[in-house]
Amino acid sequence: MKDNKISNLPQISGIDALYYFAQSGGGYDAFYMDIIEQIEDKKMEFKALNYTYADNDIIIKINGIDIKYSGAGRDGFLWFNHEFFRVGFKDSEKSQNIHNIRVQLNAIGIYTLGIKSLLAYINEEFLKGALLQERYFPVTRIDVNMFIQHNFNYLHKEMILSKKKTHSANISERTSGYELETYYVGKKPFLLRIYNKLKELEGASEIKRELMHNYFLINGLDTRKPIFNIEFELHREFLKQYGIDTIEDALSSAKRLFKMGCEHIKLIDTSSLTEKQLHSGNRKRADILPIWQYVTDSYDNKEFMQIETPLEKIEKISYRYSLEDARKPLKRQIMRLLVHGNAPTLLYFYELLLDAKEAFQLRKDIEEVHKNFIKEKSTINEDFKSYSDEGLLAFEKRLSQDMQGVSIDDAQYDELLHTYNALHDELVHRGLVEFPF
Repeated sequence: MKDNKISNLPQISGIDALYYFAQSGGGYDAFYMDIIEQIEDKKMEFKALNYTYADNDIIIKINGIDIKYSGAGRDGFLWFNHEFFRVGFKDSEKSQNIHNIRVQLNAIGIYTLGIKSLLAYINEEFLKGALLQERYFPVTRIDVNMFIQHNFNYLHKEMILSKKKTHSANISERTSGYELETYYVGKKPFLLRIYNKLKELEGASEIKRELMHNYFLINGLDTRKPIFNIEFELHREFLKQYGIDTIEDALSSAKRLFKMGCEHIKLIDTSSLTEKQLHSGNRKRADILPIWQYVTDSYDNKEFMQIETPLEKIEKISYRYSLEDARKPLKRQIMRLLVHGNAPTLLYFYELLLDAKEAFQLRKDIEEVHKNFIKEKSTINEDFKSYSDEGLLAFEKRLSQDMQGVSIDDAQYDELLHTYNALHDELVHRGLVEFPF
């Protein structure tokens, strides 16, 4: 803490999170209805298989990109998770004072593709057909941050100096034993977090942990030594005070916002104060902690913003449920069995695996039959559209006669009935069916 030789400390400046609205256009209602229909189709498939499902078992496609449904939120949005981002959609007829599309970028997406490429992937590929032609993306939150090779375990409340009383009243910390994990200062719409990044990654997914460790090593940080994250979480209410409205405004202002955060909240050297000054209003006279001055002056996200991946090289990622994803829920179920005195054997797991594989294959077979049925139905419907009115009526008469000579229990009857229903739909569509009322 008191070592002033800090000018060469490795650090990486960047943006750790970005949330925004996307202005929907004239094609949004059809876009939204397609989402609803896909969800309902998936639910019907599960019910046909007598399969007990949760919302996150439902995976749909939007512009050819797989995305996992996570359910309806209290905010009225239907939320979906992608490996690189989270997105919410709502009915345009409800809560009309709020935008219909909400997007939240996550760390895996940001550090894998680069923030500019991730935004282009979402706004130009994933949301194609849903947006206003004149693009408008109001920012709702941005987290500007710096990863630094420094151990902040020595932090304590007296070292925090803030211009705002609300910040001083909202200081908390989370520790593990004698080790500082996270220091929080302030609350929404402006707050600071200083936390042990490597400690946080211990609880992250294997994919995120490996990604971040590689990112640190590439940028000169040693993962065998402490790495802390200094992160300002800034919400729309705060950003608007400084003329920041869109994601473009926020990205171009990241350096200014980080410096502003460091000036709003400072870490001071308490050893430069007397005991009386430390517990009075004179703490403003204290020296700024050298590490904090270094952090304030060193933020530069130019290299971070230059990380880009061409859209044509970005694969359309499908949601991948890994063995690691399954481990925690499986472990919970096994522990529940053990609590009730039912210890499963290896034979039990083997039989369960065989049963699951058999059920999965049955599900795939039913899905294939369902797809063929839809395809066949579409073909028949298209054929009937090419008939003249007279031809259609003549075919209906002949088909009715054929059906009278076939038993209801005969498999052929189902095929004839399927054809007749499609024929009847076309007759109704053309107004060729007379109803008694």
